[in-house]
Amino acid sequence: MSRPDLNLLVTLDVLLAEGSVARAARRLKLSPSAMSRALARLREATGDPLLVRAGRGLVPTPRAAELGAEVGRLVKEAEAMLRPAERLDLARLNRRFTLRHSDGF
Repeated sequence: MSRPDLNLLVTLDVLLAEGSVARAARRLKLSPSAMSRALARLREATGDPLLVRAGRGLVPTPRAAELGAEVGRLVKEAEAMLRPAERLDLARLNRRFTLRHSDGF
């Protein structure tokens, strides 16, 4: 079994937020056709249409709605994990150390 493309999680998160392939494509700086292909890969991977046409937009299927909150959380955690670590400000660092010793040492 091949490894899943984890970039598709970001794609799904944005598609669910935008409700439009064109808007999601703009937000991710992709062409609409590239976003459509990504949606096709998501559909194949999940075995669900995920988003279906309703008027001029897309609405999530029950499966997509179920995945939505979890996908959003995963994307936020991944983004936080990949941010640079905050620099340690030694001037504001406040620590207490206790030193113990014995006479025979």
